[in-house]
Amino acid sequence: MPHRRLPFRALRHRLDAPAADILILVSRTFPWALLKLSAAAASWAAAAVPSRANRLIDRHRRNILRPAGLDVSPCAIYRNMILSLFEFIRLSGRSDDAFAKAVRTEGAEHLAGALAGGRGAICITAHYGAWELIPRAVALLGHLTGVVGRRLSSGAADEKLERLRTMHGIVALDRAASARPILELLRANAAVGILIDQDTTAVESDFVDFFGIPALTPVGPARLAVRFGIPVVPLHISRRKDGSHLLVIEEALDPAGYAGADGHLRLTARLNGIIEGWIRSDPEQWIWFHERWCRRPPGCPGLR
Repeated sequence: MPHRRLPFRALRHRLDAPAADILILVSRTFPWALLKLSAAAASWAAAAVPSRANRLIDRHRRNILRPAGLDVSPCAIYRNMILSLFEFIRLSGRSDDAFAKAVRTEGAEHLAGALAGGRGAICITAHYGAWELIPRAVALLGHLTGVVGRRLSSGAADEKLERLRTMHGIVALDRAASARPILELLRANAAVGILIDQDTTAVESDFVDFFGIPALTPVGPARLAVRFGIPVVPLHISRRKDGSHLLVIEEALDPAGYAGADGHLRLTARLNGIIEGWIRSDPEQWIWFHERWCRRPPGCPGLR
């Protein structure tokens, strides 16, 4: 019966906070070589387990990657994700100089130009590379910075994550809340980061092609941009071969070019195409275990 699961769920939530404390301690105190070894071991174990995530990766390899002439190693996907988590926590406790040495930025002039209009900028990115490092990198350019994200199920663990996200002056906004806080931040001429590469509940979405297959994609950011004339700046971060990170800020998209009733859909399609390009350049840095193509348009068969 469902009520029998509640004590186990409550226990899991009570353990979330101590687990987060241990993760933060380990990430900040262990030698980097040991953290890399731990990530390699954990990724190997995760790839070997017959899990739902691994079934999704396998489905995406058959239906998306191989038809596109690409492939990924599940172990590499997990290793990148675990290393990114370690690096986010580790660098959150380091100085700005140490952070700047680990994260280099290209295209800063594109964001500065977008913000010169005084309307803020909607910065579109994806769960690619160590994406949690992006807000601080943008803030170090001297811009007021916000990030729209999902609140976790555990209040204690969510508070710890939010503390890490906001400890360097970043403004965190709940994606399930109204658009008013986002608009207020944009009116303060902030760079507001939003990820649109997942099938996300509780946000306005529509089916837009991604790797040639309709995928339910958040369209709220594009709608805001078109309605209020806010420039849209695509940007992403990737791990380099030497272990450092490169944040690439691309030229802003002018929302004036997407007028009309379907303008927000055309803009979202353009953004999906840009994100697809990042993933094609190094598919192992994207999280292929998310149900990106799970919900289908009416009459459209699911992936097998």
